[in-house]
Amino acid sequence: MITTLTNQQVSDLSKWRDMWLDIGLSTSPIDEERAKAAVCRMYECADLTPPSVFIFLDNPQQGAIAAAMLKDTKFGDQVRAQVGDQVWDQVWAQVWAQVGAQVRAQVGDQVWDAVFGSHDASWLSFHHYFNSHFDLSEKAVGLFEVAQECGWVWPFEGCAVITNRPEVIQLNDEKLLHCEDGPAIRYRDGFSVHAWRGVRVPGNWIEDHASIDASEILSCENVEQRAAGVAILGMERMLDSLDHRILDSDPDPMHGDLFEVRIPDLPEPGRFLKAECPRNGTIFEGVPNEIGTVLEAQAWRVGIPASEFIYPTVRT
Repeated sequence: MITTLTNQQVSDLSKWRDMWLDIGLSTSPIDEERAKAAVCRMYECADLTPPSVFIFLDNPQQGAIAAAMLKDTKFGDQVRAQVGDQVWDQVWAQVWAQVGAQVRAQVGDQVWDAVFGSHDASWLSFHHYFNSHFDLSEKAVGLFEVAQECGWVWPFEGCAVITNRPEVIQLNDEKLLHCEDGPAIRYRDGFSVHAWRGVRVPGNWIEDHASIDASEILSCENVEQRAAGVAILGMERMLDSLDHRILDSDPDPMHGDLFEVRIPDLPEPGRFLKAECPRNGTIFEGVPNEIGTVLEAQAWRVGIPASEFIYPTVRT
């Protein structure tokens, strides 16, 4: 049982983090021969016969379509937590949460049949560290190689579908997927994901934001997408384009203002809380029409009666 790490092993954690961040955020085109060898190694590690047919495609969406058509841990919890905090968690936050998950959402069905290649960097970084230092996770060696050489892969008996890496990955200073004038992720054939401060948004919100209809943003059910849309459009332009009035206002922008807004094609006005959020910027969240004050709206957001609600001293 391994319960502690040596000073050198602790020092190596940052090297593993940086190495796997580079793998997970790589935009280099794959080398098809190296990719084939890595995929064969993955099959061999799983005691499977390597495929004889390899299908190379440009992006995960094509891979998902093709796939649809073809249709003992030996270390202590303390050590696991230490490596996880410094390697897995940090790579997860910047690679899977910011890139892989957004591509998955854009692609749709069939993604859970895939090996996510370079976008598996988060959890593979963890196992690669232990394999390199303690000869554990030997069965994952093929996956390590696939992550370093491939985009997403769909393995089948006798055949493997292999996709390329993105050509562009754009992050802001907070390491969130973000681009204000084009795709935040773009593949070489043009398949793209648009994002604003880490939130995936419709491409026209970025590419054609001058003609966005405010009602399109307000009708979006996802509150984070709605907040992103408000930030893209700008609050002044948002409200100027809609018939609205302020019902209640709090001097603290974190508490916000309660608006009644008439949205085209809806039979009656809707009520919205506008407030500043440290994580999402300005939010514009729909609330029930019986709510008449900012405090009632904030209490409704957390699911408690207004009589019991107290504004938090710290907002996250």
